[in-house]
Amino acid sequence: MELHVDNDAVQREVLSVAPSASLLDNRMLAFFAGLSIEDRQYIKNSLRWAEYQANLRFDRKLEPADWFEHVSGRLWSVGWSLEHAPVEVIDHRYKGSLLDSWSKALSTQVSRARLKLIKDSFGFLEHDRSALAFFTERAQQSGDFRFMPAEYNRAGELEIVLTSVRLLSTNWSSTVLFWDVEHPQSQLDIRARRFSARPREMDKYRVMLADAVRDMRFSEISLTMTQ
Repeated sequence: MELHVDNDAVQREVLSVAPSASLLDNRMLAFFAGLSIEDRQYIKNSLRWAEYQANLRFDRKLEPADWFEHVSGRLWSVGWSLEHAPVEVIDHRYKGSLLDSWSKALSTQVSRARLKLIKDSFGFLEHDRSALAFFTERAQQSGDFRFMPAEYNRAGELEIVLTSVRLLSTNWSSTVLFWDVEHPQSQLDIRARRFSARPREMDKYRVMLADAVRDMRFSEISLTMTQ
């Protein structure tokens, strides 16, 4: 009997071993080790398409809640199941660490491993000057940014926790990391939700999403994370 080795499959598996993070304009996606290249691309395409659809209907600066809800609905329409109700934190006199506030808000829904992955991702971002400048510039221009960890859960489903952060502040400085807020008059909005997708559902929409985002303009920087 002849043994056939799928070299492409082997290569995809090798490329998916290490944890990594990608910057898509003002979005940071953090991937656990083991996620396939194909599924990482599915996440990127889903997010870009869903946000594009939401931008056609809502101004995320003026209508952040409606915008985030529409993104959730668009993700649902391409195979993502909505897990639990969204978490929402609004503070009109905010001061402190955005990541600490996010960790506290999501502590009941996000594992310690996911919290650590996001914090590690921002840590690697801080040490990459060009990537940090790129991400900070886009976040300051829009007044918001998004980030999420992604991994396979115990059921073998792809799972993400999408967080949208809006910061209204008069003291956004390029010399100070924007997620450490020192001005007490800043307003912080955090909205987060967990999603999951089964392989069969993803397969239904991979081609459609790839075609839908093919001509969309965006900038991407890959961050390599070492343990």
